[in-house]
Amino acid sequence: MEDGDSAARYCADFRDVLRERDVSFRRAEELSGWGKSTIAAATRGPGLPNADLVGDVLGAIGLAPEDVARWRERHVRLREVATAPPVPDPARDPSVPRRSSRRRAEIAVFAALVVLVVALAAALVVVLAARPAPPARTVVVQNRVAIGDGMLVEDRTPSYLATRPVAHCANMPDCKIAGTEVWSGATFVAVCQLTGEVITNADLTSTNIGRNPNAAVSEVWLGARAPDGRVGYISEVYLAPAYRGGLGLPAC
Repeated sequence: MEDGDSAARYCADFRDVLRERDVSFRRAEELSGWGKSTIAAATRGPGLPNADLVGDVLGAIGLAPEDVARWRERHVRLREVATAPPVPDPARDPSVPRRSSRRRAEIAVFAALVVLVVALAAALVVVLAARPAPPARTVVVQNRVAIGDGMLVEDRTPSYLATRPVAHCANMPDCKIAGTEVWSGATFVAVCQLTGEVITNADLTSTNIGRNPNAAVSEVWLGARAPDGRVGYISEVYLAPAYRGGLGLPAC
């Protein structure tokens, strides 16, 4: 991997390719099928964007297959670095032999500490098991788009529950849960939260969108129950602001 490479640099380079080829987010959406808001979020970071999104967009705007392949290889390298386990520190790792010998008193103290830690851990497990599960939360849908420097208008298409936490799920096979379409003011019962694709409720192509206080960007999705009991996912950017932030719900 190149010295100094990072997820943030990867996103910035992706943005620069679009600018060099004079491709707007809207045009990239038309060519690749990925949503313009999702593409825009992929150029900002700070985390690594979806590898398929980057590959599809770059291929759609005319990069050669071998160049697209290099972008995918770079993504793999960055992801491996991000998920690599830390290098053990011999000074901190008790499994690494110490040069100095332990006296019997030191061993006894260490054994007592181990017993104490085990006892505390067991007590914590009992306490956590006795705690009631976090309650489900009723959340209110805000199916609106932030436009310009202050507008917030109802979207032309409804929100819905999805089988996967991804944007534009309705365009993918077996992704949108039929019959869960809703507009602003509708409610779902949220039961859990998870991290999914970064999504925004803002029209990033509109003028002065960066000043709009209603614009939201998030990777948090909630698992929610439809009235008929089916469970699917909805991005928190399509919920009223009071129902964002995970609500203390357990992981899905």
